[in-house]
This record gives sequence, structure tokens and C-alpha cells, in this order.
Amino acid sequence: MKRSIKVSGLLITAILFTAFNELNAQVVVRRPGVTVVRRPVARPYVRPVYRPIARPVVVAPVALPRHYVPVFYGGNPYYYANGVFYVRIEDSESYKVVVPPIGTIVPSLPEGARETMIDDKIYYEYEDIIYKRVMIENIVKYEIVGYSN
Repeated sequence: MKRSIKVSGLLITAILFTAFNELNAQVVVRRPGVTVVRRPVARPYVRPVYRPIARPVVVAPVALPRHYVPVFYGGNPYYYANGVFYVRIEDSESYKVVVPPIGTIVPSLPEGARETMIDDKIYYEYEDIIYKRVMIENIVKYEIVGYSN
């Protein structure tokens, strides 16, 4: 009886070994005039590549805030309120938020603007917009001189 248990254990091991090896072994199919050999393919793990997808910019019309200041650049009107610039949508009473052009002069800095040193000069930065202090007719104003990004 002990002997039959050992034989059956070997038999089960042999069956399992054969079954697992057949999963990884090549398969040969022979037909008249054609021999097809299928081998297992070992594919290395490839990390997926994530690329940013360009999405269309959706401009949602907004109303002007209560306390805004009209500013002009190149003859075009902009509306400025605490660091945000608006332009009027054509044929509409609505406005959209825009990035201000460099050279636009505003009467005051937005709340939360922080002082920064660039080339040993003092500038002010708020929401990726860099301002420089300028004097116009003995009044302190701030000019947009660039963007941090």
C-alpha cells in the first residue's frame, strides 16, 4: 500500500509537470505541405505611457465682478478685478477671463501678491503674472512685465 501511494504521488507530480510544461512549450501543427510552429511569447512588462490630451478650451461667459477697473492696452478695453482680467464677448453682455498682454498697466496689485527679487530688482508675482512698480504722473501703478510659466 505504501508503494502505491508513492507511485500515485509520482504520477500526480508527473501529470502536473506535464500540464504546466505544455502551457509553456511550443506547439507544432503539421498539415500536408505546411508545418506551423507556435512558441510561447515572453513579453516584458512595459510601463504604460501617459501623454497629455489636448482638450478644447471652453470659454464660459461670466459676469463682471462688482468692483472692477477698466484698463486699456493697444486701444482695447480690459476689465481688471483683483488680478483677473476680462474682455467682453462680441454681441453679448457677457465677459470672458483672459491672460493680460505684457505692458498692461493696472492701478493696484491684487490681494495676495508676493514680492520677489529678479536680477536684484523687486517685482511682484500673483497667479503666474509678474508685475513691476512704475510711477505715472506721480502715482504708483503696476505694469505687467511677464509670466512665471
